[in-house]
Amino acid sequence: MPQLARQVTTSYVENDRRRYLDNLLRLQLVSAEPATALATLAELHETPSEGSSSTEPVLVALEIFASARKVMSHDEGDFRSIYGDAFRAAFAGLSDLEASEVACWLETPGFVHERNLAHALNRAAQDDLSEADAIKLVRAYLAQQMNMETQAILPGLIAAEKERRYEVADDVLIHTPDGGTLSALVVRPRIAQRPLPTALLFTIYTDETGNKQAAETAAAHGYVGVVADTRGKRLSPDPVEPYEREVDDTYAVIDWISRQPWSNGEVAMYGGSYSGYTAWAATKLLHPALKTIVTYVAAMPGLGLPMWNNVFLNANYGWGFYVSNNKSLDNEVYRDPDRWDALNNKWYASGRRYREIDKVDGTPNPLLQRWLDHPAYDSYWQAKAPYREDYARIDIPVLSITGYSDDGQISALHHLTEHLKYNRNAEHYLVVGPYDHFSAQTRRKPRELRGYTLDPVGSSIRRSSPSNGWITCCATAHGLLCSRTASITKSWGPMSGGTHAHWTP
Repeated sequence: MPQLARQVTTSYVENDRRRYLDNLLRLQLVSAEPATALATLAELHETPSEGSSSTEPVLVALEIFASARKVMSHDEGDFRSIYGDAFRAAFAGLSDLEASEVACWLETPGFVHERNLAHALNRAAQDDLSEADAIKLVRAYLAQQMNMETQAILPGLIAAEKERRYEVADDVLIHTPDGGTLSALVVRPRIAQRPLPTALLFTIYTDETGNKQAAETAAAHGYVGVVADTRGKRLSPDPVEPYEREVDDTYAVIDWISRQPWSNGEVAMYGGSYSGYTAWAATKLLHPALKTIVTYVAAMPGLGLPMWNNVFLNANYGWGFYVSNNKSLDNEVYRDPDRWDALNNKWYASGRRYREIDKVDGTPNPLLQRWLDHPAYDSYWQAKAPYREDYARIDIPVLSITGYSDDGQISALHHLTEHLKYNRNAEHYLVVGPYDHFSAQTRRKPRELRGYTLDPVGSSIRRSSPSNGWITCCATAHGLLCSRTASITKSWGPMSGGTHAHWTP
């Protein structure tokens, strides 16, 4: 690969100066020329273009790696120590937000780099290698090599950096008026000099690593990041009962937040799928401190899942076990496609009524049995989210995001239509982008979705009340871009799926 990089470098020409430098520094790094690559990177910093900056996460990552390699070329020292020095020197000059973005890039799972390299190698093997494909191959190779050489070093470095920047309380208990107990994680930026608004994620998915990252990302954007677990999860001693308590419990958590000394009394909720549902549940009672919700592929119990048009969905059958078998998540049971695929066929062949499907499975499913008592959208389901006139009282800005291929799209669209039906002045914005249920919740949007290559601009949707003007949002493979006409003065940015949402006045 170094030989290929040197060969391409001798003939590489590119009219776009920034693109040229961006590729050249990678060619130089793979050619084992770290000092030259750093000089190229310095020139790249001085050659800005629209939408780019010297603190682009990947450029910082490249600078750290090149700096360490430069020292190694003169001193056969310990790479772990040398890379650590370069890492700390680079991060010392970054803001919390910049550091968060760089850490996110550095934490890209190794399999992603391996997949990209395999794809580039496959293209190289199929045809005569063009210059463009050679550059793609070198770039993929460099990313994979950087990951291999630093994957054992980075967790400790990133953890120390976060400790320096954030105050974390991961054992918070919140007591509800009806005697329930909820657990929460609170992350605050150490640089805060005054009370801050809070970004709240209220979730049934107790993934301690992922939820901590979500709260830290919120803190990096200048919020207090709070992730609250639904009743019964993590540190809560109560039973796990999906959908049953979220309306009251979200109100209790928001009320608790609003009374903390670090809170300025303003709370924004965000989240996807079930966590999108909990944000909507919070609007049924609408605590005065709740100022906006940003939901993506939000679920709606009774409409969309666990049934759709009164038909129960087998795709959701194992979900109850996944979230209720323990205080975190039962991945072993849920990630068993053979069991669930076989169950569909076994139940069909058995001829038994649907209420007995758990007998066919061999494991009682009490949550399903409870839901089967309410096959229609009756008062049981109506109590769990805004219903009819409840929408008239929702006078806060709402951003809903769903995908062309989101199998829960019905829920997001139902919230929109009902909100506008009962509140003609609703400030509700909808983005439908090139996402499915899972990619809509990821920070980095895929360039391919289920075998289809996505257009750079996937949609353009606008929605607001006529009195407030219009906002146009384009959902792209890279995130959400918004522009305004008339009197709109609000936009969102950057949107990043399950990691964070940011409302900017």
